[in-house]
Amino acid sequence: MATTMKIPSRELWSYFGYGLGQCFSFGLVGSFINYFYTDVLGISALAASSIFLIARVWDAVHDPLFASFMDTINSRFGKFRHFLLIAPLLITGVTLLSFYKIEADMTTKILYAGVTYILWGTLYAISDIPFWSMSSVMTNDSGERTRAVTAAMLGVNAGIACANIFFPKLAAFFAQYSDDKGYFMAALVMMMVGLPLMINGFVQIKERVPPSPEKVTIRDTFHNLRQNKPLFIILLSFFFCVFHNVANGIYIYF
Repeated sequence: MATTMKIPSRELWSYFGYGLGQCFSFGLVGSFINYFYTDVLGISALAASSIFLIARVWDAVHDPLFASFMDTINSRFGKFRHFLLIAPLLITGVTLLSFYKIEADMTTKILYAGVTYILWGTLYAISDIPFWSMSSVMTNDSGERTRAVTAAMLGVNAGIACANIFFPKLAAFFAQYSDDKGYFMAALVMMMVGLPLMINGFVQIKERVPPSPEKVTIRDTFHNLRQNKPLFIILLSFFFCVFHNVANGIYIYF
């Protein structure tokens, strides 16, 4: 009989902290990047919407590709944990680039916005996919896994909330010292707080369960989804989060 693997409280707090720090970035980009594009960088709403559309199409392509690729890799840190070492630096860097106001012609601004936004979504997946996958290898006990996922979800929600609460206040403070309404410096402060939280998560979170060698195909996934109605309902509820994301994206205008 396998020994139950209990997750220490310090590790759960670190898992919470990684989600908190990572979602400073998600909250900033999700809630404020559209306003930054239109009212700070000066590109049109149509151009910004086109960038978002292209990015969503690319997300649908690269997310399953990254997940499949990550499933084939093992390192001395484990199967997923090594991604949590480099991802915090990548996320921090690309978030700051996304909120940097370049001085250039309009075409260059649109290209810059498009490249940095799509790059942000791509690099964010390198962190987010292994972050959630870690809960499956931290313990073999279903109750402990539930505790881990709960800690992660609380960290994610807290990170988004902190971005929505503190970023506007920081931007207002730095606005008097810059010509970008304080956005870059406010993003810098937020990410300098989030970066050590993510790095600490990498240091503290441990993989204890060897991942299953069984490969799950896309066909298997859809088959299981049809058979598992509770899972289908949960995924459907995540789909309706799109309306919450729309609200996050427009509330700054009001």
